[in-house]
Amino acid sequence: MRSVAWLALALLTAACSAATSSGGSASSQQAGSNGGGSCRYPGNVQVSSDPSGPGCFAHAPGQICQVSNGATVLPDGGVSGGTESCTSICGASQFEMTCMDTNSAPDPSLGCTVIPIPTPSCCLYYCCPCVP
Repeated sequence: MRSVAWLALALLTAACSAATSSGGSASSQQAGSNGGGSCRYPGNVQVSSDPSGPGCFAHAPGQICQVSNGATVLPDGGVSGGTESCTSICGASQFEMTCMDTNSAPDPSLGCTVIPIPTPSCCLYYCCPCVP
């Protein structure tokens, strides 16, 4: 079970580095496809492809993946000797928000909820509803 939690954390961290690029109005940005649809960000969120500074940044949701018992996760993320199943970290009508320090949190008006997975001490991750 410990290796599954570590894999989930590694994949979530990788998802942060593959986030949507910044530029333009956040409300016109889309978090990409999540469950077959597109997600528009609310106008009062910051969008960043490299959420490394302080504050909270919106991006497309990452995934949580599990591998079958006895499988080996390779350095490139592939799986040997088993199968892998992944699900989106957020719902189909949500985007992910990464807050890069423990003093930052999304605006309460966004209606975000904390993603209940192990996280590094520097960051918190949230799922937030898309703009209809």
